[in-house]
Amino acid sequence: MPTAPSQRVAVGALAVGTAVMSGIYAPQPLLAEIAREFGRSAFEANLVVSTTTLGIALGVFPMAAMAARFGRGRSVALGLALATLLTGLTATVSGWEMLVAVRFLAGIASSAVLVAAIAWTTAVVDRAAAARVAAMYVAGTTAGGILGRVLSGVVADAFGWRWGLLAVDAALLIAAVIGLALIVRAARRPEPHPSPASTPVAFGSRTLRWRLYALGGLGTAVFVGVFNALTFRMTEPPFSLSLTAVSLLFLTYLAGTFSSMRTGAIIERWGARGAAALGTVLALVGVLITLASTLWAVIVGLLVLAAGFFIVHATASGLVPRMIATPTTGSAWYTLFYYGGSSVGALAMGLAWDIARWPAVAGLGGVLCVAMIAVASSLPSRRSSLLP
Repeated sequence: MPTAPSQRVAVGALAVGTAVMSGIYAPQPLLAEIAREFGRSAFEANLVVSTTTLGIALGVFPMAAMAARFGRGRSVALGLALATLLTGLTATVSGWEMLVAVRFLAGIASSAVLVAAIAWTTAVVDRAAAARVAAMYVAGTTAGGILGRVLSGVVADAFGWRWGLLAVDAALLIAAVIGLALIVRAARRPEPHPSPASTPVAFGSRTLRWRLYALGGLGTAVFVGVFNALTFRMTEPPFSLSLTAVSLLFLTYLAGTFSSMRTGAIIERWGARGAAALGTVLALVGVLITLASTLWAVIVGLLVLAAGFFIVHATASGLVPRMIATPTTGSAWYTLFYYGGSSVGALAMGLAWDIARWPAVAGLGGVLCVAMIAVASSLPSRRSSLLP
């Protein structure tokens, strides 16, 4: 049974995950509004999101080194403080170049949290409670992604996109303070030095890791890119949705929350190859469904896309740490590819939208899904072959 300190850490981890992810993607439903104010194209507007994820990708290894030197708790606290400051600055800057630069710095600050949060929170509880704490953090990142997108869109619809970001910033600050207070209160022992995992997979392990990295990068390129372009499509005829309505479309992420929770059982039954292939096929089907010109069909397509993507993401991200003697390094590489793919995908989908609207976006998404199917089919068929 979880102890009171471990319960506090679990709730704190949930709050930290909510805080960091709410700030990363808060501008996503506001891209069309931002583009209109600054007179920018969809491709240029996507820089507001893609430079953030690029900052995360580039900051992963430096922030991991900082956490190792100064402590994971300090790294998480500093990262959240800077992310809060920079999200607030995003809402106040008046120049386009400064806006893009601030979002890039926000990504670097967020990477300090992403590389250290799970290691820190699980280190301050008993081994039996570690899995629960890690799961709560992941649940928090999902909740934060939804909170940031929905809250910014709803408030922006009434008061403008800058107030939408300020509302998210306030929520980020509250969640960060609560999370840090709960975890620090429960922490009573120094952080242990990270220990190597057991012997890594000897045969083909390096090749296998690169395949998993590729799955994460390609998957997030499709997922984030499609949702970014969607914010432009849904504000135009025949949909002509308000910012509130567009932001509510991000609730389809909940399908991914459910599917990621079931991924372990899918791997047990069908192996990593089967799980990754299933997720990729679902993602492809979801992208194709969005070609329809009715709102309900688009919603169904997004639900299927989210469910499929998170199966792929949960499969790849969960297996990477088992493929290397230093799990933190493996996770850092996966994070690099994951957010690098998000950055490139957002820009590519924005360019596709500028060139030929949604058919080009869906076509590019389909091509990337086919590439994912090829990678997934090369994974070992049985789960046992992936473990040390």
